[in-house]
Amino acid sequence: MRYRHYLLGVTLVAIIGCAGSSTGTNDGSPPQVVITAPLAGAEVNGTVAIDVTAVDDFGVDQVRILIDGNLLVTLYTAPYHANWNTSALPDSSVHVIRVEALDVAKNIGTTQISVTVRRGHQ
Repeated sequence: MRYRHYLLGVTLVAIIGCAGSSTGTNDGSPPQVVITAPLAGAEVNGTVAIDVTAVDDFGVDQVRILIDGNLLVTLYTAPYHANWNTSALPDSSVHVIRVEALDVAKNIGTTQISVTVRRGHQ
């Protein structure tokens, strides 16, 4: 009877050990990430839609969108979309939208663009 409990324990440890491994392989490549909206150099105002495409051969775990280095949102499922309210920002101010995509092995792919807040006609 003790032998069966030992085997059950070893089997459970082996199963838990395999489940704890995020990929079990050599995932050394970061996700590919692109900001699809707004475009780099765009003039924006009001509520700005930020759209991101992120892909990875082992799977994207999360996408973080930062404005001027400050976290706007963390997204865990596609489509990766957020709204950014620019109404309190000064006219003609330039801001950096940075996106960080992490895969399940915690490799990080990044991209960033700059946009300018413009009041009035677009």
